[in-house]
Amino acid sequence: MVKVTSESKYMNLLNEYPLLKTDLVRSNPQFTFLVTQMGKISLWEANLEEVSRHAKISVDETISLFQNLIDSYEKSD
Repeated sequence: MVKVTSESKYMNLLNEYPLLKTDLVRSNPQFTFLVTQMGKISLWEANLEEVSRHAKISVDETISLFQNLIDSYEKSD
């Protein structure tokens, strides 16, 4: 089971869980920037603290959303 933290790298999570990209936007439209070309480039090395800053939501909310989605993927395997 993956433990998501503020230091977790966005692209590492995305590589491991490709559905995250669309599910994040569906769950919270403030993550729309993640699926833009500029978002992909600017957040290539970003951790979740940086992602939450771009989304203008709290780090805790970002971590919780990522963790809940990842947990749902792991349960369905």
